Amino acid sequence: MLDTIRQWWHYLLSKRSEVAQMDYKDAYMAKVVMDIHRKRTGKRLVQLPLALLDPIHRIDRDSALRSARERAEALRAHHDALLETKLLDSEALQAIIPSVSQIKVVRDGERWLAFEGNGRLYAMREVFAAVDGMRVEVEEYVFDDPRSIQRRLRRVRKLNRLPAVT
Repeated sequence: MLDTIRQWWHYLLSKRSEVAQMDYKDAYMAKVVMDIHRKRTGKRLVQLPLALLDPIHRIDRDSALRSARERAEALRAHHDALLETKLLDSEALQAIIPSVSQIKVVRDGERWLAFEGNGRLYAMREVFAAVDGMRVEVEEYVFDDPRSIQRRLRRVRKLNRLPAVT
């Protein structure tokens, strides 16, 4: 329990420099994430191809960029071993690039939109190419009718100047 509190405290402290830089798209994204948690009918751990995971926002703030670079370096240190297994499961992710939560996604057609874990996703994409066939264990949120959530996540991507999901 104490370890969990420490992890969350460290997480919150690492985000404090980003608060002053927040704007309307961050507020909208927070609302969408709250709706995801409120409207989900279930969640499950799944292993998905890294190439099919898309972030919902850019990593463009100094602290987030620094963290993504550090995570990419940590992944590079394990590059060959990870390519042998072609899998970043929960255990490997926590050992190499620890975080307080899983990478969390919502399916949108043949792609999955990451609403938590975007920095880790950017780091993985910096280290592994689509042709590597790397798979990532993520927590997929499911809905009876996901269309409004998918539409909102696409809008968050658009507000963050990311290309449309195809």
